[in-house]
Amino acid sequence: MGIYTKRGDSGETSLFDGKRLSKSDTRVEAYGTVDELVAAIALARSFNPGESISAILKKVEEELFLLAAELATGDIDKLKNKISQEHITWLETKIDELMAKTSLKNDFIVPGPYKSSASLHMARTIARRAERQAVKLGLETPIRKEVLMYLNRLSDLLFAMSKLQEEEETVKEAMERVKASYSKKAGDLQNMTLDMAKAIIKAAEAKAVEIGVPMVISVADKGGYLLALHRMDGAIFASIEISINKAFTSAAFKMPTSALKPLANPEGELYGINSQSSGRYVTFGGGFPIFCGDEVIGAIGVSGGSVEEDEMVARAGLKIITEGSEF
Repeated sequence: MGIYTKRGDSGETSLFDGKRLSKSDTRVEAYGTVDELVAAIALARSFNPGESISAILKKVEEELFLLAAELATGDIDKLKNKISQEHITWLETKIDELMAKTSLKNDFIVPGPYKSSASLHMARTIARRAERQAVKLGLETPIRKEVLMYLNRLSDLLFAMSKLQEEEETVKEAMERVKASYSKKAGDLQNMTLDMAKAIIKAAEAKAVEIGVPMVISVADKGGYLLALHRMDGAIFASIEISINKAFTSAAFKMPTSALKPLANPEGELYGINSQSSGRYVTFGGGFPIFCGDEVIGAIGVSGGSVEEDEMVARAGLKIITEGSEF
């Protein structure tokens, strides 16, 4: 059996309720644009944006079928299921969750160069067009506000997704470069690079977000000089200098800052070290040296939570380079 009916050869199509309309009709353009949006979202899913985002996109595709059905009929009372405030609230919740994970916040970004984020931007622009077409249809016939609200929030959701995907792809690319560098012999890698520092900070920040503690994360080179610093929203001001000094201390002594605590006690070999170097030496946890083979190439310092939380976040950053290392 063929899929063609030849009923549309005259330039007309049937609505959900059987009514015939010109294919140039505003209603047809509205639900046709939603159909285009579903296809664009499917394309975005094919670029493997991650399990969590893929699941959200799949649910959105299913909900858009409800929305398209409503636009494709003049008698919505015949529809068993329709877009509701519950659907809209779910979108808003997902938007907030995604935006909490990105450091880009409300800044607009130039789309690209990654297929996953660019495809989400493409879907976003189609969602905006679908919203405009629905508004246009609403000038001719009543359209429920939930339809317009859903399309509006959906474009915001796709925007949040594209920003997060852009950031994650950038970090992934940097991490690949880090892994490539780390796979060399220890003697080939002498210094911490900015790409490595960014990747370490990103991994550490993800852990800080997971445990719900705003942190300041510092990465220093092997000489203890600051290479990169990231202060999360809500991190206390005092943590800036502490995190820097933790990285400085670990680089200087080539050991975790927690290992200095017993040595700095009155009975310890380094008693009084806290007052040396203008008080920069830190003798409590949160600082770790970064090794490549047997060589120290830099250090990380984290401050903002308890000592246990600081060390947990620092270790998460170290994992991308020193997988399996124990301190």
